[in-house]
Amino acid sequence: MQPHIETARAYYREMMTLIVRSGYRISIENDMRQWKHIMQTAPATAGVSSIFDPEKADYQPADAFWLRVSNEQAETVAIICDRLVQTPDFIGFVEETGMFSEPYIRHPVEEQLSGNIGHAGGLWIHPNSRKTGLSWALPRLIRSLSVIHWGVDRHCGIILTGLASAGFGSHIYGFPRSWLALSGGDFRPTGQEERLFIIDIDASEIARQQALELERIMDHGAENLVDVAAIGRQRHDQTPVSEPLPARRRMNFR
Repeated sequence: MQPHIETARAYYREMMTLIVRSGYRISIENDMRQWKHIMQTAPATAGVSSIFDPEKADYQPADAFWLRVSNEQAETVAIICDRLVQTPDFIGFVEETGMFSEPYIRHPVEEQLSGNIGHAGGLWIHPNSRKTGLSWALPRLIRSLSVIHWGVDRHCGIILTGLASAGFGSHIYGFPRSWLALSGGDFRPTGQEERLFIIDIDASEIARQQALELERIMDHGAENLVDVAAIGRQRHDQTPVSEPLPARRRMNFR
């Protein structure tokens, strides 16, 4: 097994442990129609992205899934989805979805966003369950599954001006880069003029991030998602881990 896959599996196991310890249950689901229904009916959602909409997007059932987080009353409190995008030009792929209405400006980026890309999106957290660490944990959890399921070359997301300006891409969702990709057009899910940013992390960075965060959690201890999110957001002077976790090394929360 490739070391990056082993690191992703170790990370997945520990994040699942923390989620359950925090009083939640989580399921991996494939019926994207149910995800869409929640996004259309739940409070304080941002609309349905055409990239994940099963009635508009062209993808195979095996190439998309979503996570459902439920509380102890079996109420859905959070969701997020991921899909495999195989493309020579991820920004071009986003353009082709018609998510932005013309005319708009496409901006150059310094990376070639191509190959097997895991694209995360459709994150929603119930207003009563926000500030609990779920918005920090779920993008990372689904990223580990993207590596495990598809062996992706990179993981990308899309955010708009408000979240980009607040630093959500890096500080909350864990993407080290944010590229202004499209601007000047109306963002169809909201009907408002927007600036669209691509947030990005490649496969080697994912492995380093997961290994480093696991080391930090071991060093500082974590009892629940609030703890682990606080630990993950801390600034450390130490040199980032440069290699994935050794095979068969186990991490356990105490």
